[in-house]
Amino acid sequence: MVDVSKYIDKAEQEVKRRNFDHAMTLYREILQIDPDCGDARSGIRMAAIKKFEKRYPSALERGALNLPARLMLFIGGMCKAHGWIVSLCEAALSRDPKNPKLNHKLGHALLALGYSNSAEAAFRVVTEFDAHNIESLKILGRLYTDRKELDSAIECYEKALKINPRDQEAGKMRKNLAAEGAIQRGGYETAAHARDLAKSERQMREAETSRKIVRTKEEIAEALDDAKAALEESPDNLKNLVRLAKLQIQDRAFDDAVDTLLQAQNLDGEYAEVEDLLGDARIRRFESRIGEAEAEAKAGEDGAEDRLRRLNRDLLELQIVEGRRRVAAHPTDMSLRFRLGSSLLKADDLDEAIEQFQQAVKDPKHRVPALHLLGRAFANKGILDLAVRQLREAADKIGGMTDQRKEVLYDLAQIHERAEATDLALGIYKEIYEADISYRDVGQRIQTLSA
Repeated sequence: MVDVSKYIDKAEQEVKRRNFDHAMTLYREILQIDPDCGDARSGIRMAAIKKFEKRYPSALERGALNLPARLMLFIGGMCKAHGWIVSLCEAALSRDPKNPKLNHKLGHALLALGYSNSAEAAFRVVTEFDAHNIESLKILGRLYTDRKELDSAIECYEKALKINPRDQEAGKMRKNLAAEGAIQRGGYETAAHARDLAKSERQMREAETSRKIVRTKEEIAEALDDAKAALEESPDNLKNLVRLAKLQIQDRAFDDAVDTLLQAQNLDGEYAEVEDLLGDARIRRFESRIGEAEAEAKAGEDGAEDRLRRLNRDLLELQIVEGRRRVAAHPTDMSLRFRLGSSLLKADDLDEAIEQFQQAVKDPKHRVPALHLLGRAFANKGILDLAVRQLREAADKIGGMTDQRKEVLYDLAQIHERAEATDLALGIYKEIYEADISYRDVGQRIQTLSA
């Protein structure tokens, strides 16, 4: 097989230069050489998605453009002409790259042709633009299972269960795969006597439950019993303490989790995971208490409102302290900087919030929300021209009139109002109104500004 890595690098460079059409041409040439090249298969789709970042074709446009392809795909399916289906899907996806059905048809046709790497890429791309697509996750889970890539398969089924905890297929497969992996690692088949067998069974359960995102109360209780039993055997085992604390957090026993993590901290004060878990447990404990206080305030109990305000203030202080600690420990982690900036903005510590958002915008994953909150921070400081610049850039990077774009545009319109740029504010409110007549108070604001 020809080494296509240098061609892949060249295509990726063209994507970075925003020469998307040229990049897609290069990826197609690679697929002519190696139809099972997963990097090229996913690369061509991601390049097409980036091409339509500013304006994705409307549903009407997509329907009209894809009508001939759908008719020919029906014929191709009847004839089982898998190679033809691949060509038709790729052509249609160049115009509508975020179409899950077309990506699925492409993936199944590639599987029928024996191109499993390319098929994996086709299904994986769907999860990148639609993280809640359960069908893609389950298909990927089956692919990874066939390849004996158990960890990847389990991860897919767990993501599916996080979206729909009642998905029976995902639940059954996740459980079976976790058990199979535990048997391979836990010595179950070589246990020599009853004690070893019991220990191996517990290890098997531990291996399964340690991977699971979704658990029933009964499963958590069983996992807690196993963790406590393991800790009794090795009371100074740091990993056992950490595992017990994680289960206690999941069981919402936050006081117990904090005590367990303080015990772990005494064993090793420099173990980073313990510090992070301790911070998480304390934050979750505050959030739980705030939920209780909100219920009490709603019921009209005396002092509940004061308690709620105090808890919210203390939680924000803790989030800032934790955020600063984590950013100091991981200065290149932009997600931590974004979270810290968000907390600082709530606390009206605007200069430090701006500093964190100016770093976070460098990460493509957080660029849009960081630009949005950076705009808010500048607006709160009264620097309206900079606020407008950030919010306009954030809005331009969001394709379609999503909830996120409506929120950014609404903030932008309010800043124009503050700057007495009435025409600009009115135009933006109308843009939102045209897409969503019921969004917040845009209808009332249009009437007020028009008058």
